[in-house]
Amino acid sequence: MENKFTSTESIKDRVVQVSERQNISKEAFFKSIGMTSASFRGKAKDTPLNSNAIVNIITEYPETDLYWLLNGTTKTSDNDVHLLEESPEKYNEICKSCDEKDKIIEILKQQIVDLKSDKEDLKNLLGLKK
Repeated sequence: MENKFTSTESIKDRVVQVSERQNISKEAFFKSIGMTSASFRGKAKDTPLNSNAIVNIITEYPETDLYWLLNGTTKTSDNDVHLLEESPEKYNEICKSCDEKDKIIEILKQQIVDLKSDKEDLKNLLGLKK
């Protein structure tokens, strides 16, 4: 059985991408998720990411797309999954019309709503809700 959560780009590679998007040092980012940079280098990079780190990432950085973090794609609908494009140039190439961009914006807005709901559910499950 193929593991859907492994690819040429690992979850840890995507965690590093999340860290690079923050306005803090990588060391501070890794500390905020309960890890050290050593977990993202050498042989340790090939080991699985622990579930506590995933919970910490989505708690501390709720704008992170959990679906993308886990499998490297973003889910636009139940039947339509495409690779995330990181650069604005690629985005503009793909979205040649305003209608396409508007559809993507609506999808992203719904993802935000869904992620906020998932975050609240996880907080409740973990007993973090005050």
